[in-house]
Amino acid sequence: MRTYFVCPAPPCPNGKLHLGHIGGVYLLADIFVRFQRMTGHRAYYITGSDEHGTHTLETARKLGRSFSEVAEQYVHQILECLRAVQITPDVFVRTSSESHKKNARAIFRELQVAGYVDVRQGVQLYCEHCDELVADSLATGRCPACSSPCDSNLCENCGLAVEHDTIRDARHVTCGRNLMLRAIKQAVFDMPRLARQLHEAIGESVWPEPIRAKARTWLHREVRGLPMTRHFKHGVEVKQPDSLIGQTLLTWFEGLWCFDTGIRELCARAGLDANATLHDQNSELLFFMGQDNRFYYTLGVAGALLARGYPIPKNHSVQDFYKLEGEKFSTSRDHALWADEVAREVGPNVLRYALARVAKPFGSDANDFNLDGLVSAASRIRVWEDALRRCAEDARIVESTELSPNFRRFAEDYADAVTALRFWDALDVIDRCFKVAGFAHAGDWTGNAAQISLFLSLLYPVLPELAMGYGQHYFGGAWRPSLETSAVAVQPKTSVGFPRFSTPIPANFAAEYNKRFGKEQISQS
Repeated sequence: MRTYFVCPAPPCPNGKLHLGHIGGVYLLADIFVRFQRMTGHRAYYITGSDEHGTHTLETARKLGRSFSEVAEQYVHQILECLRAVQITPDVFVRTSSESHKKNARAIFRELQVAGYVDVRQGVQLYCEHCDELVADSLATGRCPACSSPCDSNLCENCGLAVEHDTIRDARHVTCGRNLMLRAIKQAVFDMPRLARQLHEAIGESVWPEPIRAKARTWLHREVRGLPMTRHFKHGVEVKQPDSLIGQTLLTWFEGLWCFDTGIRELCARAGLDANATLHDQNSELLFFMGQDNRFYYTLGVAGALLARGYPIPKNHSVQDFYKLEGEKFSTSRDHALWADEVAREVGPNVLRYALARVAKPFGSDANDFNLDGLVSAASRIRVWEDALRRCAEDARIVESTELSPNFRRFAEDYADAVTALRFWDALDVIDRCFKVAGFAHAGDWTGNAAQISLFLSLLYPVLPELAMGYGQHYFGGAWRPSLETSAVAVQPKTSVGFPRFSTPIPANFAAEYNKRFGKEQISQS
């Protein structure tokens, strides 16, 4: 039995979660967790809210409300969005909590004691008009590497961490004026000292090749100390040394460290030693994120783990930004769909499957959500349900003592795909299994109950509600999804006594969607 700590990047509470957030990060993590539990392993879903980001301050200023009020409101709405698509984290760490602040300071001290934190002369952007030292998204400009628009901490396009003295044309978001540089003392994570060891560890990892190659390229070309503190009044305050008092840790360190806080909370509940658990060869740590998180997860988080004596993450699931009708999701341009609202209209099963189908290998830049895909998802699930209901009425259903080699291979291929975070390949396995079983054509189907159990088990991580509903209908309340090939005893019933989990996309939803995004009406016939 293995233990998986599955850690999606913590969202910033400056708005609700749109479908791009859900599909590219939180849903894929949920599918992985459900799969590992189905196969008998321990798997824990750990995320939280990154409550010390400048995006939250921007929103608070626009709304004329306090920072804490805005964070509180959107933390609640983030959790509502997750629940709307049947995602329930085992631990949701609020980085504003005293337990997280205490743990973040402990990690910082650990890195200091290990010799990986220096106090150096640095610079921070400053607005003379507003008399404010500016951090992160409060300053915008152009990336020094690719010239794309960026903030003063990270380029979303190429993923590079941006230094304040390299960003081009820096302006203050609040007042729009040009920014200058002011000298400060700040803590810096000594990446050059760690570079060779981290380079070797990444080379031995099973990270997807594009992610591994980019991380090693950054280490080779961009190796430098990473600032860890800055002047920003919201966050985890640094207590020592004296020259840093009044500064707070960058959220790209302490915010992402919510995974560590969550693991320690889980271990405390179970009476386990967290340090020993993280060192255990049967424990695996995996991160799920969008493309903008690559730099700090592959270098900052992995480097801090290595510097503290822990293994680097087993794997990373990184997705290109999800697009909506060919354009990046954007809250500011009202080019977004909110997870809780869409789930109410089309149902969580259809939405989960549609979003899972959007995921592609990183770098393909093909993650496009659209109404066609949503309609297709509803139709596909309808076909599955039609077949499952016909099979329920078929008196030829018999107990199977063994699955054929073809069906055993489906289980193996599916397991390989999900374990390697190739969710698109796992969904293709479901389609092949359905076709080969002949469920859709009564004349081709052999009445094999074990095939139905396997098919429902393949569906379970993506469509848990549907799989459990039909599984318990066929095999009784004790049925649980499994990829094992042992015999399955059917409890035949002549009719399915519960509503379908898929319905056609409501006409009013489609009409409003087309109106908002300028699309022609799509037929659902």
